[in-house]
Amino acid sequence: MARKFFKWTGLVLLVLIAGAAVATMLRQHLTYEAPYPDIKASQDLVVIERGKNLVLVTRGCVQCHSPVQNVDSVLKMGHEPSLAGNKKVETPFGTIFTTNITPDVKTGIGGMTDGEIARVLRYGVKKNGEAVLPFMQGQNMNDEELTAVVSYLRSIKPIENKVPDHEFTLLGKFARAFVLKPTLPEQTETLARN
Repeated sequence: MARKFFKWTGLVLLVLIAGAAVATMLRQHLTYEAPYPDIKASQDLVVIERGKNLVLVTRGCVQCHSPVQNVDSVLKMGHEPSLAGNKKVETPFGTIFTTNITPDVKTGIGGMTDGEIARVLRYGVKKNGEAVLPFMQGQNMNDEELTAVVSYLRSIKPIENKVPDHEFTLLGKFARAFVLKPTLPEQTETLARN
Protein backbone atom coordinates (compact mmCIF):
# COMPACT_ATOMS: atom_id res chain seq x y z
CA MET A 1 0.00 0.00 0.00
CA ALA A 2 2.75 2.47 0.96
CA ARG A 3 4.70 1.61 -2.20
CA LYS A 4 1.64 2.34 -4.33
CA PHE A 5 1.07 5.64 -2.52
CA PHE A 6 4.68 6.79 -3.13
CA LYS A 7 4.51 5.68 -6.74
CA TRP A 8 1.37 7.75 -7.39
CA THR A 9 2.68 10.69 -5.37
CA GLY A 10 5.90 10.65 -7.41
CA LEU A 11 3.93 10.46 -10.65
CA VAL A 12 1.71 13.40 -9.65
CA LEU A 13 4.76 15.46 -8.64
CA LEU A 14 6.46 14.64 -11.94
CA VAL A 15 3.37 15.76 -13.90
CA LEU A 16 3.15 18.98 -11.85
CA ILE A 17 6.83 19.79 -12.39
CA ALA A 18 6.57 19.05 -16.12
CA GLY A 19 3.43 21.21 -16.33
CA ALA A 20 5.14 24.09 -14.52
CA ALA A 21 8.17 23.80 -16.84
CA VAL A 22 5.98 23.86 -19.97
CA ALA A 23 3.90 26.78 -18.66
CA THR A 24 7.09 28.69 -17.82
CA MET A 25 8.47 28.23 -21.33
CA LEU A 26 5.15 29.18 -22.98
CA ARG A 27 4.96 32.41 -20.95
CA GLN A 28 8.44 33.78 -21.78
CA HIS A 29 7.16 36.37 -24.26
CA LEU A 30 3.92 37.72 -22.78
CA THR A 31 2.86 41.02 -24.30
CA TYR A 32 0.91 43.92 -22.84
CA GLU A 33 -1.13 46.79 -24.22
CA ALA A 34 -0.11 50.24 -23.05
CA PRO A 35 -0.86 53.73 -24.35
CA TYR A 36 1.69 55.77 -26.25
CA PRO A 37 2.26 59.11 -24.49
CA ASP A 38 1.84 62.03 -26.88
CA ILE A 39 5.50 63.04 -26.71
CA LYS A 40 7.49 64.73 -29.48
CA ALA A 41 11.24 65.33 -29.23
CA SER A 42 12.26 68.97 -29.19
CA GLN A 43 15.39 70.61 -30.60
CA ASP A 44 15.16 73.41 -28.04
CA LEU A 45 18.54 73.50 -26.25
CA VAL A 46 16.93 74.26 -22.88
CA VAL A 47 14.71 71.18 -23.17
CA ILE A 48 17.67 69.03 -24.26
CA GLU A 49 19.77 70.30 -21.34
CA ARG A 50 16.97 69.42 -18.93
CA GLY A 51 16.82 65.94 -20.46
CA LYS A 52 20.58 65.61 -20.09
CA ASN A 53 20.28 66.42 -16.38
CA LEU A 54 17.47 63.88 -15.96
CA VAL A 55 19.37 61.11 -17.77
CA LEU A 56 22.81 61.77 -16.28
CA VAL A 57 21.90 62.95 -12.78
CA THR A 58 18.32 62.98 -11.50
CA ARG A 59 16.97 59.69 -12.89
CA GLY A 60 20.33 57.93 -13.04
CA CYS A 61 19.74 56.30 -16.45
CA VAL A 62 23.47 56.59 -17.16
CA GLN A 63 24.36 54.34 -14.22
CA CYS A 64 22.92 51.29 -16.01
CA HIS A 65 22.96 52.23 -19.67
CA SER A 66 26.61 53.27 -19.85
CA PRO A 67 29.25 50.57 -20.39
CA VAL A 68 31.66 52.79 -18.41
CA GLN A 69 32.47 51.16 -15.06
CA ASN A 70 33.02 54.34 -13.01
CA VAL A 71 30.36 56.69 -14.35
CA ASP A 72 30.62 59.14 -11.45
CA SER A 73 34.33 59.81 -12.16
CA VAL A 74 33.58 60.51 -15.82
CA LEU A 75 30.74 62.87 -14.87
CA LYS A 76 32.97 64.69 -12.33
CA MET A 77 35.50 65.34 -15.12
CA GLY A 78 32.70 67.04 -17.09
CA HIS A 79 32.37 64.32 -19.73
CA GLU A 80 29.22 62.56 -20.88
CA PRO A 81 29.55 58.78 -20.59
CA SER A 82 28.35 56.74 -23.53
CA LEU A 83 24.80 55.37 -23.29
CA ALA A 84 25.58 52.42 -25.58
CA GLY A 85 24.52 49.86 -22.98
CA ASN A 86 25.95 46.36 -22.68
CA LYS A 87 26.75 46.69 -18.99
CA LYS A 88 26.74 43.14 -17.63
CA VAL A 89 24.77 42.72 -14.40
CA GLU A 90 24.87 39.38 -12.57
CA THR A 91 21.71 38.58 -10.56
CA PRO A 92 20.15 35.43 -9.08
CA PHE A 93 17.73 35.63 -12.03
CA GLY A 94 20.51 35.50 -14.62
CA THR A 95 22.91 37.76 -16.48
CA ILE A 96 21.33 41.01 -17.61
CA PHE A 97 22.81 43.19 -20.36
CA THR A 98 21.65 46.81 -20.37
CA THR A 99 20.14 48.35 -23.49
CA ASN A 100 21.83 50.69 -25.96
CA ILE A 101 19.80 53.91 -25.68
CA THR A 102 21.74 55.94 -28.22
CA PRO A 103 19.85 56.91 -31.41
CA ASP A 104 21.61 54.21 -33.48
CA VAL A 105 19.01 52.74 -35.85
CA LYS A 106 20.35 49.16 -35.87
CA THR A 107 21.28 48.56 -32.24
CA GLY A 108 19.84 51.47 -30.25
CA ILE A 109 16.58 53.39 -30.04
CA GLY A 110 16.91 55.11 -33.43
CA GLY A 111 14.26 52.85 -34.95
CA MET A 112 11.69 53.74 -32.28
CA THR A 113 9.19 56.57 -32.40
CA ASP A 114 9.14 59.20 -29.65
CA GLY A 115 5.90 57.65 -28.37
CA GLU A 116 7.45 54.17 -28.23
CA ILE A 117 10.37 55.48 -26.18
CA ALA A 118 8.00 57.36 -23.87
CA ARG A 119 5.85 54.22 -23.46
CA VAL A 120 8.89 52.21 -22.31
CA LEU A 121 9.78 54.91 -19.81
CA ARG A 122 6.29 55.47 -18.42
CA TYR A 123 4.66 52.05 -18.70
CA GLY A 124 7.58 49.62 -18.92
CA VAL A 125 6.34 48.16 -22.21
CA LYS A 126 8.76 47.65 -25.11
CA LYS A 127 8.08 48.20 -28.80
CA ASN A 128 7.19 44.50 -29.18
CA GLY A 129 4.75 44.66 -26.23
CA GLU A 130 6.89 42.75 -23.73
CA ALA A 131 7.55 44.14 -20.25
CA VAL A 132 10.99 45.59 -19.52
CA LEU A 133 12.84 44.50 -16.41
CA PRO A 134 11.62 46.62 -13.47
CA PHE A 135 14.74 48.68 -12.78
CA MET A 136 13.97 51.95 -14.54
CA GLN A 137 12.83 55.05 -12.71
CA GLY A 138 10.79 56.89 -15.31
CA GLN A 139 7.26 55.79 -14.52
CA ASN A 140 6.24 58.94 -12.74
CA MET A 141 7.86 61.51 -15.03
CA ASN A 142 5.43 64.10 -16.29
CA ASP A 143 5.07 64.87 -20.02
CA GLU A 144 7.59 67.72 -19.87
CA GLU A 145 10.21 65.45 -18.29
CA LEU A 146 9.50 62.68 -20.80
CA THR A 147 9.84 65.19 -23.64
CA ALA A 148 13.15 66.39 -22.22
CA VAL A 149 14.54 62.86 -21.86
CA VAL A 150 13.48 61.80 -25.37
CA SER A 151 14.88 65.08 -26.77
CA TYR A 152 18.24 64.51 -25.10
CA LEU A 153 18.44 60.88 -26.25
CA ARG A 154 17.68 61.99 -29.80
CA SER A 155 20.45 64.60 -29.62
CA ILE A 156 23.37 62.38 -28.61
CA LYS A 157 25.77 60.61 -30.96
CA PRO A 158 24.44 57.27 -32.25
CA ILE A 159 26.74 54.38 -31.30
CA GLU A 160 26.39 51.00 -32.96
CA ASN A 161 26.70 48.47 -30.14
CA LYS A 162 24.82 45.17 -30.39
CA VAL A 163 23.84 44.07 -26.91
CA PRO A 164 23.47 40.33 -26.18
CA ASP A 165 20.14 38.90 -25.04
CA HIS A 166 19.68 38.39 -21.31
CA GLU A 167 20.71 34.95 -20.04
CA PHE A 168 18.01 33.94 -17.56
CA THR A 169 18.45 31.17 -14.98
CA LEU A 170 15.56 28.79 -14.24
CA LEU A 171 14.52 31.14 -11.43
CA GLY A 172 14.71 34.07 -13.87
CA LYS A 173 12.59 32.26 -16.45
CA PHE A 174 10.00 31.44 -13.78
CA ALA A 175 9.95 35.07 -12.58
CA ARG A 176 9.67 36.32 -16.16
CA ALA A 177 6.74 33.98 -16.79
CA PHE A 178 4.74 34.56 -13.61
CA VAL A 179 6.01 37.65 -11.79
CA LEU A 180 7.32 40.19 -14.33
CA LYS A 181 4.74 42.78 -15.29
CA PRO A 182 5.09 46.35 -16.52
CA THR A 183 5.97 48.82 -13.76
CA LEU A 184 3.20 51.37 -14.01
CA PRO A 185 2.99 54.99 -12.90
CA GLU A 186 1.26 55.57 -9.58
CA GLN A 187 -2.56 55.71 -9.86
CA THR A 188 -2.66 53.95 -13.23
CA GLU A 189 -5.09 51.24 -14.19
CA THR A 190 -3.89 47.67 -14.85
CA LEU A 191 -2.66 46.99 -18.39
CA ALA A 192 -4.25 44.26 -20.47
CA ARG A 193 -2.13 41.18 -21.11
CA ASN A 194 -2.26 39.55 -24.54
